[in-house]
Amino acid sequence: MRYLFNHWDRISSRIKNAPRVFLFFDYDGTLTPIVPTPEEARLEPGIKDSIKLLQKNPKFIVAVISGRSLSDIKGMVALKGIIYAGNHGLEILQGSRRILRQGTRLKDSSLKAIYGALRAGLKGVKGARVEDKGCTLSVHFRLVRRAQRDLVKGIFNKIVRPYILSKGIRISSGKMVLEVRPNIDWDKGKAVLRLLAGNKKALPLYIGDDVTDKDGFRVLKKKGISIFVGRPRRDIGADYFLRNPEDVARFIERLLKL
Repeated sequence: MRYLFNHWDRISSRIKNAPRVFLFFDYDGTLTPIVPTPEEARLEPGIKDSIKLLQKNPKFIVAVISGRSLSDIKGMVALKGIIYAGNHGLEILQGSRRILRQGTRLKDSSLKAIYGALRAGLKGVKGARVEDKGCTLSVHFRLVRRAQRDLVKGIFNKIVRPYILSKGIRISSGKMVLEVRPNIDWDKGKAVLRLLAGNKKALPLYIGDDVTDKDGFRVLKKKGISIFVGRPRRDIGADYFLRNPEDVARFIERLLKL
């Protein structure tokens, strides 16, 4: 994995020569630093203004694709004209057109039961939080004492195991978060391909910081540019890396100057 700014001439040439560029940004850890609670991850005014300028440039199509719910990520970014994909692409809002994968709402009895069991099971663990995201569930444990994090994982695994065995759900993990998803063949990568279907001539560029972004990196192999945010990892599958959200902000500024 190569440091992006050491190869800027090559990357900028590809971007300049492309008729359009489709930019996919993860949110937490990419556009904002990782913070103790999700509510604290607010966009800095400077990067928000830069994304707004990108969106106004006809060369760029901008999408924010996140594990947050659609309403949450839209509220956090709060910019008109960009595409929002929440719950790892299970919910997509493109202009006034809302795309929701069928059979994914939390009203499903299995997800409701899991939500209740997790809330009860983790009630006594200080710092543990169960989040209802409409289509999915998340257990956040960043604020849990290190000595109790294995306890959180154990409670989680015990509760979800019967539902995994019955193939009713899928589980995944990220940075200090455990997730319950509907058992359907859908992820960030498939959401990216869905959005690219109507923009086949655009150069796709995906930036993300977590293991859930590997699906986005994978589908862009030999098709676009994939950028990991954080320390370079061989297993992540991206072409380039940026060190942190500050580097991402610098990258966006360079895009605006092309």
